[in-house]
Amino acid sequence: MTELRKRIDEAAQAVKNVCSLEPGVGIILGTGLGALAKRIDVKARIAYADIPHFPTSTVDAHAGELVLG
Repeated sequence: MTELRKRIDEAAQAVKNVCSLEPGVGIILGTGLGALAKRIDVKARIAYADIPHFPTSTVDAHAGELVLG
């Protein structure tokens, strides 16, 4: 197994440990689109900092979290 694959698996497992939902679509929301996340039937929120090897937001106003729903 490559180092990259190992890191991806560790990040995926951290998300699975919080929520068993397997989304069919992923949307990355940028500046001005955070309100869209409020319209989702949220099953879990995970701070980027709690996901191994996951980059954190560099913008103070951004929530920096993965929203699953």
